[in-house]
Order: sequence, then structure tokens, then C-alpha cells
Amino acid sequence: MNFKTHNHINAKTTKRFKLYKSGKLWLVAGVTFCSFVGSAIINDQIAHADTVTVAKTATTVTRTTVSADSKTSNDSASSDTVSTTANKVANTASNIAHQPNSATTNLNTSQAATATSSTTTKAASSILSQADSETANSNTSQAVTATSSAATEAVSSAANQTGQKVSSSNNKSHEATAHTTSAASGSINQVSSTAIKSATSTENTNKATSVASNAAKHQATTTKKADLNLTTVTASTPETDVWTIGDTTRPRVDVVDVASYQSAMTQSDYNKLKAAGVKTVIIKTTEGTGYTNPVALAQAKMANAAGLNVDFYHYATFNTADTAQMEATNMANFLVKNNVSKKVLLFADMEDAKTYTVNATANLNTFWSVLNALGYTNHGVYTSNTYLYRDAVIKTVGQSRVWRAQYPYTPSANNLWNTDDGAWQFSSTALLPSGSDYTGYIDVSICYNGLTEDSAGTNTFSTPNEFVNQYHWEGNKLYFYGSNGQPITGFRHYGNNKLEYYGSDHAQYRNRYLTAANNQLYYFGSNGDAITGLRHYANNKLEYYGTDHIQYRNRYATVGNNKLYYFGSNGDAISGLRHYGNNKLEFYGTDHIQYRNRYYTAAKNKLYYFGGNGDAITGLRHYGHNKLEYYGNDHVQYRNRYYTAAKNRLYYFGSNGDAISGLRHYGNNKLEFYGTDHIQYRNRYYTAAKNKLYYFGDNGDAITGLRYYGNNKLEYYGADHVQYRNRYATVNNQLYYFGSNGDAITGLRHYGNNKLEYYGADHVQYRNRYYTAAKNKLYYFGGNGDAITGLRHYGNNKLEFYGTDHIQYRNRYVTVGNHRYYFGSNGDAVSTNQPQTEADIIGSMRVAQKAQQIVTVVQNGGSTATLKLWQKQGNTWRNLLTSSSRIGNGGIGNSHEGN
Repeated sequence: MNFKTHNHINAKTTKRFKLYKSGKLWLVAGVTFCSFVGSAIINDQIAHADTVTVAKTATTVTRTTVSADSKTSNDSASSDTVSTTANKVANTASNIAHQPNSATTNLNTSQAATATSSTTTKAASSILSQADSETANSNTSQAVTATSSAATEAVSSAANQTGQKVSSSNNKSHEATAHTTSAASGSINQVSSTAIKSATSTENTNKATSVASNAAKHQATTTKKADLNLTTVTASTPETDVWTIGDTTRPRVDVVDVASYQSAMTQSDYNKLKAAGVKTVIIKTTEGTGYTNPVALAQAKMANAAGLNVDFYHYATFNTADTAQMEATNMANFLVKNNVSKKVLLFADMEDAKTYTVNATANLNTFWSVLNALGYTNHGVYTSNTYLYRDAVIKTVGQSRVWRAQYPYTPSANNLWNTDDGAWQFSSTALLPSGSDYTGYIDVSICYNGLTEDSAGTNTFSTPNEFVNQYHWEGNKLYFYGSNGQPITGFRHYGNNKLEYYGSDHAQYRNRYLTAANNQLYYFGSNGDAITGLRHYANNKLEYYGTDHIQYRNRYATVGNNKLYYFGSNGDAISGLRHYGNNKLEFYGTDHIQYRNRYYTAAKNKLYYFGGNGDAITGLRHYGHNKLEYYGNDHVQYRNRYYTAAKNRLYYFGSNGDAISGLRHYGNNKLEFYGTDHIQYRNRYYTAAKNKLYYFGDNGDAITGLRYYGNNKLEYYGADHVQYRNRYATVNNQLYYFGSNGDAITGLRHYGNNKLEYYGADHVQYRNRYYTAAKNKLYYFGGNGDAITGLRHYGNNKLEFYGTDHIQYRNRYVTVGNHRYYFGSNGDAVSTNQPQTEADIIGSMRVAQKAQQIVTVVQNGGSTATLKLWQKQGNTWRNLLTSSSRIGNGGIGNSHEGN
């Protein structure tokens, strides 16, 4: 699995040319092709498929034509013969295209000229049988004789001479090139070229044979000479750097993955991977609806034999629910046919653009459902950041079960990517450890969360039923096979209260611990049995297992002669002091036996006493006449220090060790109080002599300054910590007054000789500001906080007046000194010192203060006047009636208000 390259080649070109890359060599059949692409760092593409895509590398192109005389067949040769020939030539070319190549391949025409027909026959027969023996034509010799022996031999030989450097492909879309062919032509050159170009087709051999047969009916079957044109590309550079597994500067290699390209790997290679720290091999099983990796079974068995865990993957091409079901069935056929364990982890390789669809999630879930129905429920997804529907397919398993491909040019152990995934495939150009038989590239991954090991271990395949209800050794591991012939896991009770255990790998536990459900610990001895009783081990360590084989933890055991032991949380019998329970302490000697009714003197002359129940005295101890002392968590008596008991209760123990009561001054004018129960007061009041009230805060100190509490209540404590009552306090130039209950007042406060002040909702005295009371009464409080009386000049030649009741005048007259003023509805004195309206005049009359209706007569002339009826509405007088009237010739005469 390398990164896919994404060169922009149009569809027609793609159909005409097929490039195959193996390491540093590109082999192109039938055409001359040259690619020049600048170097690049590819870090997102993936390629799990087995078709080969164009690499993004600078290349040099050479072209060699290999020609050889073929045998001549007569015109009456059957179409089956030609068809078979076409298939075998195509398979031969396909095999050559898939051979691992070195950096440079030069096909030698002289080799082609001297190649023998027998060698050609052997190579073609071998390749054909590997490709698809079920559909191969039996007339192999006829096909071989119709093929150029020299051409085939030369190509095969040259390819083999190049070695196996870089046999891992760029894109593992399936390896079935040896399975398929295209239509045959009249000449071997045409047959070879067509077969190579169609080598990656997923059509089966039968179809290819049929097409070849039909073509043969219309073309000559006699060929004098066959030309096989091969183009080699030299000095191809990998897209990521090359390094060897075991290089500690690279990320840890937990996983390698293989396909048919790694079929040359030997048992020794897998053993070397195990020795290098690799834990898991992930093997390609299938692709699409019909392809199966022909070496998958052998690869899995070699990996198991090396002690490696095995997982499998399927290369997906489905884009509908139906094709997803068919592809799952293809994979399932491999699994069921080979008795693959239901525990094996299975990956869906989601990288092919054919799978792009908005229904990607549903399609993949359909794929999983088919496997689930067969009991294969352990799933994961292989994908990359560039896969179009990445998030959709990840959704089917969750991020922790994602195996993501993303390649930095130089992977580094100090720069791990995708750590939230299950595993990260970080390189496709790694080499096996030195000395390995296989010298090609291999894909490597790091596993972050144990995902790739969540499998069947080395038990990839079900064990035959010959092991039923019996033990079986495999290497140095012992297994027990149950009545179903399968190796068991978990506990097995047998014999006379005997117990053994088999791990998730089915191997029996020996000389090791097991932590079971509910944190129960067992120890299995050298014979595999769980032990009971005392077990001495290591450096004077001791543990104990009950008759149920469970290790004692955090519990006592009495063994012989009433000797009491205590086994701690780690299962070891303790020695020395032991704190337990509600601050209890006991002591065990070097022999692990508990002390009772005896003293123990520790370092620095610390004395402990252990009573009849084995407990050392600790905590509070009342004695004498309401006396109290305390022994700390170290069980040493407290002196000249605090102790905080349960529920945050604080005590202070004096120089004689007794807990104090009453007030205690300390520090820089600090004060605290302890009740008769010796507990420090916190968040509560204390009234001392002479009715002095203190408040002790949450730290136990008597407070000073302001204290807010309750529903907007405020109180104040002086520097002597005593609460203020019936007195002022200035804080930050703000004045408060605290009443007889100690609370700061709000609202109006009358005091002294007709004095008035006001305190807002924040308890701060008003100064140089207005206050509007009920019934729209307005007050103004001056710079000393007192409500003013009399005239007040303010603003731009504005004037207002406050009566002796401190209330602002509105709509009324006032005479101050020899000046008469009128104050309008907003309280401001009018500029003319006269009412502006008749309503103002009415409102300023003394009678208006008591009356609700007033009649006015205003003389217009000698005997005429205007009569008006006024009615009070709120604080405003309204004219309800206006009428012309007459009065005597002498006018109204000498009258006054009220007549």
C-alpha cells in the first residue's frame, strides 16, 4: 500500500496505456512512455489496491524491442489454440509486469535470441496455473508453441535479474493481472500488447478466452515473427525516503501489511519482523466481487508461525448496497472456507474512487452486516485524509477503529500524526531488517490503542476437532480444547478444588497473576494451578490466598496460634504502622504480626500505644474536667497548633496540649474565638461582655470593616472587631449609618433639630444629589448629606426652593426677604417672578390648598367681566366653564380673597 499518485491523464489515455511500478522500475508494454514530474512530498494519498498508478518521479526512458521467431501454425488451427495462446501470453506479460525490478532494467536482445523454447513452455505453464487453473485451456503445449520462446525467456530473465527491490505497489487494486486477458490478434505482438494493456481487467479467464477465440476467427493464425515491445524507466525515485525497520529515529513499527506482491517473503522474513518488535501482519484477502489473494492463506500461516497476530483487509470497489453485499460475500467466502477465527479483525479498505457516493455510510454498513451475520463482528476502516467520503466511512466504526494512511517524506519518532486514530500507516518504503530474504519495500504502521491486536493472536484459524476436552502444547504454551474442539479462554475448575486460567490467546497462565472481575487477584503456580494459603516471595514479602484461590487484599487473616496478619491493597502482608478506618492506626512487626496491648516508640521519640483491639490512640481525646487533647494523623499529641476535625471544625491546642476556649488574640491584631466545646467559631456571631458583638468569618478571624449579608444587609466592625451600632462609618469616602441593630440603614433618616438625610439601596448617604420620595416629593441633599431648605441656585441661573419640610416647591409662590418668587411645575422659579397662566395663579392661592373647586371673576371693563369655574385634578387646576358676566358700575369693589 503506497500513496496513490494523481497525475492528470485523460480517460482515453488511461484506457490505452497501463503502467506498472515495482520499486524503482516502471515497465510499460506496447508503448514508449516518459514522465517528468518534479519532486514532491505526498502525505495524504493511499493505495491499498493492486493496480499500479503512475509515480510522481523524474524518469529516464529507454526502449528495447525483443523479437524472436515463432513456430508457424497452419491456417486450420482451432480458435481454442489461439485463445489459449492469447491467455498465456497475457498472463506471462502480466507476470513480468508484476516482477520486482531494480533501479535499472536493460533487456538484452542477445538473451532473447538464445532463449530456448522449453524454458518458455515452463514459464508460461507456471504462470497460467497460478493465474486461474480452473479456466485454463488444457492445450498448454499448443499455446506455448504459438508463442515466441525467445521473447518470453528474455523478458522473464531480464525481469528476474533486476531483483526484488521495491515489490510493494503504489496502488493495490487487485493482483489479478495473471487472471485476465484481452482479445487476441493475428500476430503475437498484437496479442502480447493487448494482453498487457488489459492485465488489470477484472474479467475472468473464460471471458478473455472467448474474446480471443472470436478474434481468431477473423485473423490469420500463422505468424512468422513476434515482437514484444518493452519500455523500461530507470532511476525512478520513491515518493518517500527509504529506511529499514528497526531505525529508532522513525515511528515504532507495530504493523506491516502485505498482499500478493509480498508472496516472495519467507518464514525467515516473518521471524525477523517478530524479532524487530512487529506485533501484527494485516493481509489482503479479497478485492471487489471476484478476486482473492492466492497467497493470503500461506502468508497468514507464516505470520502465525512467527508468533505474529494476523488481521485481514478487503479492497472495496462497491458503490451500491447490492455490490457491497456481493463484495462482503466474496470476503466471507475466504473467511469461512479457511475456518478463520471469528475474533480476527477485518478492515474495509476505503480508498478507491469507485466507492465515491453519498451513500458511502449505508453501503459500508451493508458490507459489515453481511460479515456480522456470519459472526465476524470485529471491524475497522482503512482510509486517508484525501478520501472523499472519509468521515462517512469512519462513522461506521468510530475514530478509535480507524487505520489511516498519511505519509510524511521522512517519518520521525518525534512527530507522530493521527494519534486519535487506532493506527497510522506512515510509510510504504520501509525495508525488512538486514539479512532478510525479501528485499522489496513494505508498508508499515504504528498502533496507538491496541486496535490491530484486538484479534485472534496466532490462532487465526480454527483448530481441527482432534483436540476435544484435552490439553495441547504448542511450543511452550499449553492450551485446553473444550467439547467443541476450540481452545478455551477464562477459568477452568477441575479436580479437587483446582483452578486454572487461559488468557485471550488461549494459553494457560503459569507463574503469573491474573486480575479477574471485581478486581479479584489469583496467582497461578508453575503447574498452572491457582494457589491457596500463605505465599512467601521476594524480599520478606508475604501474601495470602483463600480457599477460593482469591488473594486477600485489605483484609485480615488469622493463621495458626491466633497470629493476625493484615494484607494491604497490593496483597502484601504489611509491617510497621498501618493507618486504617476512621484515622485508626495499628502496628505490625517485622514478622508481619500485629501488636496488641503494648507500646511502640518510633523515631524522634514519638510514642504510640496500641490497645486491646490493636488500635493506636488517635484523634480527639476528652479527659478530666472538660479537657481535650488531640493526637494527629501521625498519632503524636498536638501542642501549640491547630487541628481541623470533621465538618471543618477547628481546635487550637495550647502549650500544655489542652484545647482552649474563649477569645484568643494572635498575630497582627487578629482575634478568634473558641466555644465551650473548644471549637473555633466560623461564620457566626459572638456577644461578649458589655453587649459587644463580634463576627467571625469563614477563616475563623473576627472581621473588621463592612460585611454584607442576608437580603442586601450591611454591617460594620471597627478595628477592635466590635460591631458598630447607632453610629456612622466612612468607608472609601462613602458615609454609612448603622442603626440600633447594627444594620446600615436605607431611606430617609430624621435626626437632630429638623435634620434629614437619605441613604440609598446601597446604604450610602446621598450627597449633592436629588431624591424623589412618595407622592412625587423631591428632596435635595447637600454636600454634608443634609436635606436643604430655602432657595437653591444651580445650573445656568436656575433657582429652586425647599420648604421647612425639605420638600421642593412646585406651582406655588414664596416670598423670601422682600422678593416674591413663583416656582413652576418642574420646581424652577419662573424668570418673570409672575405666574405664566391663570392655572398657576389659581394653584398659588392659599384657598387652593383646601378647595376642590374655585370660581374666578376677572373684570374686563367698567361693568363687564369673565367668570370661570376651576376644578382641581390631581395637582393641576382645570378650567371647566367660562362665561361673560356683568358687575356693578363700581366694579367688584373693595374685596379680597375668600369673600
